[in-house]
Amino acid sequence: MLNISQLYFGYRNKPVLSNISCKIQSHDFVGIIGPNGVGKSTLIKCLSGFLTPDRGVVLLNQKPLHSYSKLDLAKQVSLVAQESYFEFDFKVRQVVLMGRFPYLKFWQSYSKQDIEIVDNILEELKICSIANRNLSELSGGEFQLVMIARAFVQDCPILLFDEPASHLDIHHQIKIFSILKKLNIEKKKTIIAVSHNINLAAEYCDKILVMKDGTDEYFDTVDAVMQPKKLSHVFQTPLTITENPFTGKPMLTYNYFSNSRDRDS
Repeated sequence: MLNISQLYFGYRNKPVLSNISCKIQSHDFVGIIGPNGVGKSTLIKCLSGFLTPDRGVVLLNQKPLHSYSKLDLAKQVSLVAQESYFEFDFKVRQVVLMGRFPYLKFWQSYSKQDIEIVDNILEELKICSIANRNLSELSGGEFQLVMIARAFVQDCPILLFDEPASHLDIHHQIKIFSILKKLNIEKKKTIIAVSHNINLAAEYCDKILVMKDGTDEYFDTVDAVMQPKKLSHVFQTPLTITENPFTGKPMLTYNYFSNSRDRDS
């Protein structure tokens, strides 16, 4: 579905992405991990069409991403950015309804079907109770669920998330990733999510893209990537991989004492 080939991008002549190449198949759930500043958010923006690569190409269904009109691309890919800003203090229902905009014809109002889609998503995400509240009244977790709801009603085959669980407590982190996994399985959506929580990515994703110094260091299944030698090399920190006793998935732990000895020596 997404073929990324020799992708390069930089800001003001400062390279950020360098020779990234990978193929993401339909219905994949891919987590993107890596240290701060390696270009994870920039890559997500390139995949959404928000940024245009300096070199290389992103193919969506074998067509270059830049060959799609903005309206057609909005029906294929939706993006939930790390930070979202609104000039006005909209109500939750109004914001979620904005996800239906790509399907409106010129001067057309939202249809009864659009309203029903929004109501169904609000109910599915269990946020009907906040539908008439203003954005300024929401907690961080509630606001993030609203952004996800807007992406859901956009009804795209590909959903991109830049830190969907950032700044949230563990309850909301698990809730959001559980929702994404359910959408991936039941609705066959292709999901790509940047995450600093490596254990969440390992628990819910099928594949992991590990970035280092602006390039793709590893891209493979969770089991293949979640290896202590590989991740310790990328994060420059002694790490250990164990098995989650409840799910059997690989789980990362931090070798604090080893790192303390390195600092003291």
